[in-house]
Amino acid sequence: MRSKLLQIILIIIFVIDLFLIFSNQTELRFFTKPILLPVLILIYISGAKSEKIELTPFFLAGLVLSFFGDLFLLFKWGFLPGLGSFLLAHLFYIISFKKKLQKDISEFWPIILSLYASILLFFLFPYLKEMKIPVIIYAVVIATMMYNAIKTHNRNLIIGALLFLISDTLLSVYLFLQPLMILNLLVMTTYILAQWFLVKGMLSSKNN
Repeated sequence: MRSKLLQIILIIIFVIDLFLIFSNQTELRFFTKPILLPVLILIYISGAKSEKIELTPFFLAGLVLSFFGDLFLLFKWGFLPGLGSFLLAHLFYIISFKKKLQKDISEFWPIILSLYASILLFFLFPYLKEMKIPVIIYAVVIATMMYNAIKTHNRNLIIGALLFLISDTLLSVYLFLQPLMILNLLVMTTYILAQWFLVKGMLSSKNN
């Protein structure tokens, strides 16, 4: 019951946040965006308790770091701290995925993910300026997170990691190429769905 209520609260705040993006009322997002991850954290804790599943400290740390990433990115000066927060969050997610049962996957996946990161960086590189090294490191880490999610064969974790990959790709286009409102909406939508599926995946006692 508590988890259902938290999910409803999450949806309401999320819809309001999307409306604020659409109506270009970015200053009011200080009252919506920073609430989303704490609600997701409560959903994770509540779900683990009801399902009698042990909390994964590294995954919880990743969610907390994502909250700080969200907070930092609300400020004009917050890109680097935000990037650093999400970088650490992804590293903790990777550790969390490694603690779940992992199986062999096609040897083509590292090639595919490396190709993705290379193509993205190729298009972004002329616009990155002093951000080249941080963005390269981030691209490698997010691709590694995707790889480790695939190895779990957990459908929700794979969907979550894929949505994170899409969200971060759209965010890089938004920040460095075209700051279109529709991109901002898509970034936020894929991001929250990504975190939601990761939480759902970590609450799965089985890899499904």
